[in-house]
Amino acid sequence: MNVIKTLKPLTRAVITTLMCSLPLLNVSIAHANTTSAPLKVVLAPSDPTWQLAINNKLLGPTEVLIEPTERGFARQVQPLLQAGNYGEVAALFKGRDISEDSTALNLLRAQVLLSTKDFNNAELAYLACLKASPDLVKAHQGLSLLYMQQAKYDKAQIHLVRTIELGQADAQSYAQLAYIHVQHSQPWSAVAAYRQALMLAPETSQYQQGLLFALIGSGDLNQANALLKELLNKSPDKAELWLQRAQIALQLDQKKQALAAIEVALKLNPKNTSNQLLAAQLHLSEGSTERAVSLLKQGLKHATKKQQIEVINTTMQTLAWLVSEQKWNLAKELIGSAKRLTKQLPRDEQAQFSVYSAQLAMQQGNTTRALKSLNNALKINPNLGDALLSLASIYRSKNQLTQAKLMYVRAQALPDYQLSAWLGLSQIAIDSKEYPSALKHLRKALQANPERQDLITNIRALENIVRQEG
Repeated sequence: MNVIKTLKPLTRAVITTLMCSLPLLNVSIAHANTTSAPLKVVLAPSDPTWQLAINNKLLGPTEVLIEPTERGFARQVQPLLQAGNYGEVAALFKGRDISEDSTALNLLRAQVLLSTKDFNNAELAYLACLKASPDLVKAHQGLSLLYMQQAKYDKAQIHLVRTIELGQADAQSYAQLAYIHVQHSQPWSAVAAYRQALMLAPETSQYQQGLLFALIGSGDLNQANALLKELLNKSPDKAELWLQRAQIALQLDQKKQALAAIEVALKLNPKNTSNQLLAAQLHLSEGSTERAVSLLKQGLKHATKKQQIEVINTTMQTLAWLVSEQKWNLAKELIGSAKRLTKQLPRDEQAQFSVYSAQLAMQQGNTTRALKSLNNALKINPNLGDALLSLASIYRSKNQLTQAKLMYVRAQALPDYQLSAWLGLSQIAIDSKEYPSALKHLRKALQANPERQDLITNIRALENIVRQEG
């Protein structure tokens, strides 16, 4: 009788301690932690608009002159050029041999073909010009524009630098050079080039926004803030500027200010999925869980095919956090909205989604649905620790201890889940009154996790029981 009286409180104490490590309460640790990654606004420099000046005055004095034999063709295309019918001009050039035309006519050919986005033939025409006249500024300018449009920034830079060396140091050339520096992740060089462009064209908003982007990238937040205030005073309805304000606030770790700026951007562009995702993450980090889930549901609804992967990945991170915090009503909403897109996920992530669905079903008391989801998850990924621990929890609740033990044994082979598995095995041993086995598992847990000093009390209690039974 004395042993039985002693056993009950000790067993209850062990159970109380071990309950803190049940898989349902400690779910998806690896996934939940991903939401703590630093948040940032993913900004790209605005798509620039570069101007191409086409020579509409072939018959007048220009940098290079057409041959007398080409004057008839020049008179034919002149009205088409002035009317902007570049497609018709391009068609007329198809009947001419590039090797027989003058540099002036090939320059026009190149400009027209570039304007019609016939990049390959435009490049051939520009290169023919430079072969005949290596210092022809308009050919270098045209090639830089051509390569910029093809995102061949290294080639574009060569011709831009040559353009400036030849004395054509206009605002657009410096702005193009700045844009290339941004693409090459060279923000300080971009800042210098944008400032040169703005010296020549101070009111060009495209260059001002480019400078702002480069200043943020360089970390010069004081200058960026000053310029941003000026731009917002002029254009308070530009969502991009509010996003840049959010980026500055995030770099200064001012999450509330960042969130306020993102919300303004959302009001200006309510269906922008990227903004919805960032706002959701910020709301989550600031504790506004309901708003975060609402934004994610909107993102799931409006995402384009290209955006779906990003949306569902953020949703998975949020689900991990909601489940770990046991916010089941919100988890239910998000699972319902995300279900139709889960086929876009890699198979391992599909399995993880099944685990979240199962854990929700467990909370609702629907063990049949939970078992089905968990077994589906393990078919995809037999080593999914969350699924193994959740299955073990269900089997324990049904007093099917052999099956529960098997799940824990499988989970203990996975480093991230060893502690929960050992504690689960220890609890099953206690339930079965196999105290030496429980003691063995607890000692393993303590050895691997010496910071868990709470286990020492349980180990000592079990040691007393084992001695009394011995």
